[in-house]
Amino acid sequence: MGHQHAEDAQGKDMLEGEFHSMCELYKTAPRFILKPYTWGKLNVSNPDTYYFLCGFIEMTDQAPDSVHLCTKLKELHQLSATSLKKQRGIQAGWNYYIQLGRGAMRLNTEFNGNWKNLEQCVDRLISHVVPQVLGPLESDGRMVKPRLIHGDLWVGNTGTERETGNIYVFDASVHYAHNEMGVAIWRGKFDTVFQKEVYLKTSLSMVDKSEPREQFEDGNKIHSIYHALHESACSGGFKLSTR
Repeated sequence: MGHQHAEDAQGKDMLEGEFHSMCELYKTAPRFILKPYTWGKLNVSNPDTYYFLCGFIEMTDQAPDSVHLCTKLKELHQLSATSLKKQRGIQAGWNYYIQLGRGAMRLNTEFNGNWKNLEQCVDRLISHVVPQVLGPLESDGRMVKPRLIHGDLWVGNTGTERETGNIYVFDASVHYAHNEMGVAIWRGKFDTVFQKEVYLKTSLSMVDKSEPREQFEDGNKIHSIYHALHESACSGGFKLSTR
């Protein structure tokens, strides 16, 4: 059985969130997820220490096959669309992205302190750029259809089972969003595998770009900024400040 552990209040939030995220993914696409069992607090530990238990597999050290991975992603999005019909009030358009962007900026400020130039850039991005680039996704009668996305799908959160060759994902932070946001993290400089062109090209060969297609590249960059802000919060701002 696989396990993780973490300490204090932040560790509690992290592992509780991961457990519920993995449960949601497992309920939707069980062949893509290691079965989550439970999470909780260790009885005897100082400081307070929390755990998360899930299924375990022997993994290879090879990069995931692009076709296999993107096929699984497509299935996840299709299956989540079916389950979503039972729910109401879930948004995934540009206003939802603004909420995510502002939240990521607050998190970055919480961990790294005030960063005036970055704050100004994010404010201008949200007020001027997002409506121009993501807004047309919901114009001329179009709408963004929410899909369940992993939320942190970089190569370190995937694994290929040694015995079967099946691909699994873990360490999720799920939410419903535009499916194109789920692969925008692949632009991240920290992920030297998924940033290779073959992964995005394979994904787009299975799930076409949303209209207006000519704005996909700009939209992909904007979606990736949300992930970059989270990366900055987790790495003390160093990686973002050196770009």
